[in-house]
Amino acid sequence: MNQNFEHSDKEWALRSSTTTLLQPFDLNGVLRLRNRMVMAPCTRNRAEPDLRASRGAIAHYAARAAAGLIVTEGTIISKEAQGGPGIPGIFLASHVERWREVTDGVHAQGGLIFNQLWHQGRMAHSFYSGSLPLAPSPVVDLSKHRGDRYYDFTHEAPRSMSEGDIARTISDFARGARNARAAGFDGVEIHGANGYLPEQFLRQHTNRRTDGWGGAARNRARFVIDVIDACAAEIGYERVGLRVSPAAHFAEMVFTPGDEDALLEVIAAMNARPIAYLHTGVDEDIHYDYLGGTSNAFLRRHFHGFLIGCGGYDPQTAAEQVRHGNFDLAAFGRLFLANPDLVTKVKGGQAWTPYSRQVFEDLR
Repeated sequence: MNQNFEHSDKEWALRSSTTTLLQPFDLNGVLRLRNRMVMAPCTRNRAEPDLRASRGAIAHYAARAAAGLIVTEGTIISKEAQGGPGIPGIFLASHVERWREVTDGVHAQGGLIFNQLWHQGRMAHSFYSGSLPLAPSPVVDLSKHRGDRYYDFTHEAPRSMSEGDIARTISDFARGARNARAAGFDGVEIHGANGYLPEQFLRQHTNRRTDGWGGAARNRARFVIDVIDACAAEIGYERVGLRVSPAAHFAEMVFTPGDEDALLEVIAAMNARPIAYLHTGVDEDIHYDYLGGTSNAFLRRHFHGFLIGCGGYDPQTAAEQVRHGNFDLAAFGRLFLANPDLVTKVKGGQAWTPYSRQVFEDLR
């Protein structure tokens, strides 16, 4: 068989299996995405010492602007939110100025970009903030800070948040949303997944409060809902998304029966508001008995808005999920890191480069 024809057949097969991802998508009548491919947030640990995004971030995100939507690496909303090295901030004027260079670069390529707002809660560390981490309850994470560019710290016992701490932190999220728009971002994503502060309020293992912020599911959901409302008061619900991880994978987020009820309270509140989207922190087609299926399936059953699926998919498997209605948009993290031109490769039916550790090491 002629090798050129064989190569063309493979390209045609790949293009035909992924065309769903290349369709434009109208997000709540406010933002028009040119395709259904989302660049998932990927921690880069490259920020300047003053927590400005690195200059390398300007080219990094511009190179991936062909995505229908980019969601940035997690961006801390205050100094006390920080639990790792090289994490950029969004709470000072200097942060806003640098992020403006990033958003200008993406918009010059016709792209859209959301800023992910991040508070690490009990996973923050006094090495960075100068004070004990904040959490709903003083429940320590017994795992260690591990990973690329992280020091080998043990987690500290967090300080239980006072009413004043909670009010200030909600205001910090709102300031982050306001600053993000000032920096030119098209919206924000609240990082409520992977064991960080919003999820710490939802889980009974990490939230042992007996006041209005703990106990009953509606009380455990209150912090997340109030954060959503505070951000939306600054920039509008249509520009606010939320990321969640119902399966409790990360940071010793032990599942307790009834945890899902707090998330359902959040979802019910989102269904009553024109929020931009809900984004799964991880799925990977794993069945969880306590969710009655995968994380995506659980969210699809209960959430009436737009759902972004993420977790171990490649363009072919993600396109199949979108075709079957399991989610509306498909997010890729490591694939976009390894393939800045991922959208072009999908359009052309070309093979994509697999992710490797060297990809991370080469980031700037």
